[in-house]
Amino acid sequence: MIRADSPSGPGAGPRWAYGRTPLLAGMAAGLLFLAACAASPEIRYFRVEYPLPAPSAGSPLPLTLGIARLAASEPYRQERIIYRTSPYQVQFYVYARWEEPPVEMVHARLLEQFVASGRFQRVVPWRRGDAMDYHLEARLRRFEELDEADGWYGLIELEYELVDGDGKSLLREVMSRRVRIQTQTMDGIVEALSQGLRTGLDEVVDKTAAALANLRRGP
Repeated sequence: MIRADSPSGPGAGPRWAYGRTPLLAGMAAGLLFLAACAASPEIRYFRVEYPLPAPSAGSPLPLTLGIARLAASEPYRQERIIYRTSPYQVQFYVYARWEEPPVEMVHARLLEQFVASGRFQRVVPWRRGDAMDYHLEARLRRFEELDEADGWYGLIELEYELVDGDGKSLLREVMSRRVRIQTQTMDGIVEALSQGLRTGLDEVVDKTAAALANLRRGP
């Protein structure tokens, strides 16, 4: 697999000697650029994919739950696929990218899984200032490949908080999933992250529903 530390692009070629005329130098540079473009591998785009869970057989909680847009640091706000070989450095693949930034992709799946669960009477997007009895805020902390001595892993971390209409925190948790990558290919990486995201978001839905059900039952 080609990674961000692999030399590529027009700048990787030999430098032109001094003393060329501007016209010849310009033509040579143009030909070099075209040759480099022709030799560059095609950029491939990937997405997390998995079937949504079947709705719960029980009666939904009679409430509306708002889902806020995810927060995330800058690396998760771009399409480049992240890998790490140490805890201290974020690195990127060059020719493999997400079809949309992970923060957007995970937000869409979070909302879909809450709706598909059937655990709540209504689930809607939430924006600050909206009057609503309960809403969920979350921050995507990790969504990447992690390379370790014993193998590669898909790593996902999502910090989330359930808040009532008065701003009181009812639940605060960190969902974390670490899934071994079975084949060290881009498909294998995406498959592991998809699996981890599916089971991790199921956990978020379950814990949120349990917290709201306990609250409605009272002490």
